[in-house]
Amino acid sequence: MLSKTYRYFAGSYFQLIPLTIIFQACISSIIVYFLLQGRPTWWDMIQLLVCIAATTMYLGAILAQIHVRIVFNIFILSLVANTLLLVLQLVN
Repeated sequence: MLSKTYRYFAGSYFQLIPLTIIFQACISSIIVYFLLQGRPTWWDMIQLLVCIAATTMYLGAILAQIHVRIVFNIFILSLVANTLLLVLQLVN
């Protein structure tokens, strides 16, 4: 399934870049909103670091024009990290 998704991503790479950037920005801004609602603790700051690092890593990979396969892998990694953080925030 992941290889089929990669083929679609690679075939529509330039069309999907704006969509994935907006998607990553929306997910991370929701996570940041939940993290900074109250008085942030050290644990919240570590989660904020992971969220921002994952999103920035993906955006940096696009700007650096790294190979499409690596950009796709970083997108999946950052999507998983941000989704886990979002679920963690919604459970709390």
